[in-house]
Amino acid sequence: MPSLEESNSKDSVTNQEMPHAIVMIRLILVVVGRKLSRNPNTYSSVLGLLWSLASFKWNVGMPSLVKYSIKIISDAGLGMAMFSLGLFMALQPRIIVCGKKRASMAMAIHFICGPIVMSTAAVVVGMRGVRLRAAIVQATLSQGIVPFVFAREYGLHPDIMSTGVIFGMLVSLPVTLIYYIFLGLMLTRNDIGIWSLYSLQSARSVLPFRVVNVPGDRDSQRDDIQ
Repeated sequence: MPSLEESNSKDSVTNQEMPHAIVMIRLILVVVGRKLSRNPNTYSSVLGLLWSLASFKWNVGMPSLVKYSIKIISDAGLGMAMFSLGLFMALQPRIIVCGKKRASMAMAIHFICGPIVMSTAAVVVGMRGVRLRAAIVQATLSQGIVPFVFAREYGLHPDIMSTGVIFGMLVSLPVTLIYYIFLGLMLTRNDIGIWSLYSLQSARSVLPFRVVNVPGDRDSQRDDIQ
């Protein structure tokens, strides 16, 4: 026979009700807001956005001292993130930490669902033709290392993110070439030149000057950004 205290404890447990959904959502939002307010990446993102808007609005250039200091910090941060990823992978007993099934699912989501979502969003905003194809190709590029840093910091499946980063870099090259060739075959003769122009945008971004089109003239002039 159960005692009176055990029966009372069982009744108290059954009588307890879960908090309302609105209360739970509010609690989650408060916790997320506190963590974001303590993260310096939040402030840096907001400051970068505000500076970009002000620089575009009033055509204000960043001083060279600040510009190259930020570049040094960003390069150091990227190196430290890669070191953290390598250290995490070295401490694991297997190369594929999350298992072959989860790794295959992660690759399928990235290289199949990613271009589908990108193409849908591009069609919704009105992108057609070469711009749509360029957006699809960009969606197949390798995953950045920053998501792994956040996943490891907050403990949200860093094994899957590390596998996605490492193997995504290896798989992205042939997959991107396949998408590029397949989408390039669908172009007309008039669009081939524009398609080649979009393909060379990354190469032009590393030049020490930018090309500015002069209205009414077919030639272009180079402005030294230094």
